[in-house]
Amino acid sequence: MAASLPEINSPLKAILAGGYITQRTAQECADAVKAAYPPRRRPSVMPVALGQFPDPLPEEKNPAALFKRGWLRKGGGAFVVAPSGVGKSVWSVQAAICWALGKPCFGIEPVRPLKVLVIQAEDDANEIAEFRNAVRHGLVSEYGLDEGDIDFALGKDDPATGRVLFHKAVGKCGEEFVDEVGALLDVLPDVDLVVVNPFQAYFGGDCAKNAELSRFLRVRLDAEIKDPTDSGKDRAAVMFIHHTNKPPNDKDLRDDWGNDQFAAYIGAGGAEIVNWARAILSLMPAGVPGVYRFIAGKRGQRLNWTDASGKRVYCKILKHAENGAIYWREGTAGDEAAVAAAGERKGRRGAVGGDGNGGVPPRNNVSWTAKTVLSYVACHPGLSSNQYCGLFAGEPGGPSRGTSQKLLAEAVQAGLLSLRKEGNKFVYDVTDEGSTVYAAGPDF
Repeated sequence: MAASLPEINSPLKAILAGGYITQRTAQECADAVKAAYPPRRRPSVMPVALGQFPDPLPEEKNPAALFKRGWLRKGGGAFVVAPSGVGKSVWSVQAAICWALGKPCFGIEPVRPLKVLVIQAEDDANEIAEFRNAVRHGLVSEYGLDEGDIDFALGKDDPATGRVLFHKAVGKCGEEFVDEVGALLDVLPDVDLVVVNPFQAYFGGDCAKNAELSRFLRVRLDAEIKDPTDSGKDRAAVMFIHHTNKPPNDKDLRDDWGNDQFAAYIGAGGAEIVNWARAILSLMPAGVPGVYRFIAGKRGQRLNWTDASGKRVYCKILKHAENGAIYWREGTAGDEAAVAAAGERKGRRGAVGGDGNGGVPPRNNVSWTAKTVLSYVACHPGLSSNQYCGLFAGEPGGPSRGTSQKLLAEAVQAGLLSLRKEGNKFVYDVTDEGSTVYAAGPDF
């Protein structure tokens, strides 16, 4: 023992030598022993033997089940990704109303009527009411749903019956936002699904950095919505509405952007978004004005979508309602044919039917006219004059900037295109007349 004394803390040496120590020295000695021999650590939850997991409950008896075939359950997360201006807010309102009624929406079937809380930052009360009324009209007139059932689920006459709730979280992001979600679930424990629109308004960090995404999604949010003991007490699922990355400048790449087998990665930010999410959906332009590909980029097999022949697919066609109405409808066979024709005119197959393989458009010289410009705007709506000039210039034999501007002006004068102000710039859209011309051809 004496040989090892020089290596021992001096108060402890005094004890071993039979000397006396003060109370302060005794505390120092205790601290030294504690540092040398820390208490055994214990995990937050003990592991469970694989064989001890109970057999899966039938969906109708599983309190965590939200959508059929386990597409998304309480404690899980999903992302719905689309470019700016597509109509994500209307999509979320329509989905929330349908799911609150226990009805499928866009091929996504709830197991029962859900209670949905929408947290949003972009739309004021008038816009939300406008979307509600328009979607309600569309669900009654086109989908045949009962208006009384809808009003009951919306809490029109009695807020206590409301199964679709809206909350505007102002000035909340990062950890404060997660605390707000937790507080809402504390006072509304029967909420099944929280829809957050948009993700980046509440994330409060750099979504390109996976470490920041992990802290927000896994460390903070998961702690509010998941049951760490896995004993069936998960609180709610969260569905984020999210923007895409900026489209690529290369024309060939842009044609396939978001429509191939990597559609799950179309959302702006790091791969941790896809890693965390249980399911990823995307809404991407389909080459025909007002028509979009709705792609199940992750966990799509659980949606059980099939085409007319019964073959499993991972893509549907959705379309904006016509005549100025504000709601979404599922595409018809005619809409699918129009998308296919648009793809053939550009020499590509696209993702219709779920093949997920985008072809490459031919690099043939064309004779540029106002109709040629119309075809490009139809495939890439909502861009500015400068953006279209750059797009046209990227084509072999493409027109100069001056000629491009002249052709855009001719298309507007002919009633094929229209101009609208978006922020501090003017962007182009295809008019109804232009849509008719574009759908009829000929090959531009």
